[in-house]
Amino acid sequence: MQCKLPENQRHIETLDGMWDFAFLGETETPECIEPSQIKYDDRMPVPSAYDAYPRYAGVRGTAAYRTFLNIPSQQSGFLRLWGTGMWNRIILDGEELKTYSLPYSPVELSIPASDQTRRELVIINDNRFDAQRVPLQEYYYDFYAYGGIYRSIELHLPAPLYITEAHINPEDHQSGKVQARVWVNDHSLKSLSLQVWVDESQNSQHEIPLIEGAGSFSFQIENPQPWTAETPNLYKISLKTDRDNWETRIGFRTITVENGKVQINGKAVKLLGYCHHEAHPQFGPALSVQSHVQDLQLMKDMGCNFIRGSHYPMDPVFLDLCDELGFYVFQESLGWGNREKNFESEGFHQGQLEQTKKMIHSSWNHPCVIMWGYLNEGASNEKYAGPLYQELYKLCKSEDPTRPATYASMFPFEDLYFEYCDVISINHYPGWYSKRDQVRPLHEIDALFDRMLDHFQKIDQADKPFIMSEIGAGAIYGWRDALKSHWSEEYQADHLDVVCKRVVEDDRITGVSLWQFCDGRTYASAEALQRPRAFNNKGTFDEYRRPKLAYQTVKNHFTSSKE
Repeated sequence: MQCKLPENQRHIETLDGMWDFAFLGETETPECIEPSQIKYDDRMPVPSAYDAYPRYAGVRGTAAYRTFLNIPSQQSGFLRLWGTGMWNRIILDGEELKTYSLPYSPVELSIPASDQTRRELVIINDNRFDAQRVPLQEYYYDFYAYGGIYRSIELHLPAPLYITEAHINPEDHQSGKVQARVWVNDHSLKSLSLQVWVDESQNSQHEIPLIEGAGSFSFQIENPQPWTAETPNLYKISLKTDRDNWETRIGFRTITVENGKVQINGKAVKLLGYCHHEAHPQFGPALSVQSHVQDLQLMKDMGCNFIRGSHYPMDPVFLDLCDELGFYVFQESLGWGNREKNFESEGFHQGQLEQTKKMIHSSWNHPCVIMWGYLNEGASNEKYAGPLYQELYKLCKSEDPTRPATYASMFPFEDLYFEYCDVISINHYPGWYSKRDQVRPLHEIDALFDRMLDHFQKIDQADKPFIMSEIGAGAIYGWRDALKSHWSEEYQADHLDVVCKRVVEDDRITGVSLWQFCDGRTYASAEALQRPRAFNNKGTFDEYRRPKLAYQTVKNHFTSSKE
């Protein structure tokens, strides 16, 4: 049966569910696979990381997903893929739409009109490391790299004229004024008639001049309530034309950086929380909304108000929940310890710019996102890295001047590019990666904080907020040891006791994102000799979200800070 589109709004269909599936192995040229020759002998859910499932666990190679779409004759539209890994070739009715590699990033693909109403969609996916085809993902990254379709796929069937994007910026909760910018698909259009609806009630009518498909306007919301982590008040915004309805949610909050503080709505905040990977031992990065809610409830119970998304753009479902439940989010693009080989690669350079821009545009309206990040633990102590740090900082500021930009540096005393950030973020592990002859070297923690704060003062960077973006110690769940030494739950709890006390009590430290919320799968090679069980075990929870001793320690400090 041919579907009929609604008269006054775009048709949006989620393509999640069971798809046909085939693992094709280590084919040398996935670019040349003929879709009609693929023999599908299995079924696989979308979203999924297929190599997390028992039948394909740990395999590297090419796989294919297939489903069928019902689209009215001569109807065009687009697909929105919210996150995939690691390399993808998208094929519709035997014709290639796009080949790309932007792990975890949202991608949109136009669907051409056809006389056919039943359309075959094939996604060929490859999870092998390849510096040319997959320049953003390296084998040495300290989190397991899966293949598959991690997040939802949407089919959009809009009217001939439709809104492609809108950035809604509440100026402040006192005035209630909202600035907005809207884009449409027709760049020849000179003006756009638009209704603004707030929480299902019509607010205002606008005739917006357009230049190359984009225009700006403003509207008012009466007596708005502010959005903070403690009071996550949200407003549903609908932009309606004669045939289209574009929706988002906003929160009234402003972010400023002044006198070494991050301020939300003019009030300095202490950011207390965790680095968070989207990871589960059974499902990889393809997490359900139930998993996201569980993680956020655990963090909220501990007194957390801050999450650093590590080390890639977060699932939009996760960000929606952070908007609703009240968390401040440090959202960063994909990168981990990149060095000269990467910085000299044109594919890596352009991939960094493209994915960071996509991250900003897709997350723009989330009030929970309070800062942008890039190049985690990159070579910020080397001159060859300077041009890309500068470009990414300028990109963040030009695409979104309302939020600060930062990067997590592992070189507090040698970093060359603090000028290209609004917040200083440092990853360091005192008391963990120590000299081999030292037992329980907890004294290193306060000593490092003292040295860093003195150094920032000496190089005239003390006026910028300082966040400890990674710090922590490993512990094997259930390992209790009378010596309270490395890898014991006791040592991790004692370590985080010192860290949290210092962060909470020192007014010069804006916040901390402890490494990390839960244990996560990492290297499958001999690199795992540094990572017992082939997991990064620095989680306060294990991979199944079972709390270690440090859970209560962190909770005591974070909750007491709010009393």
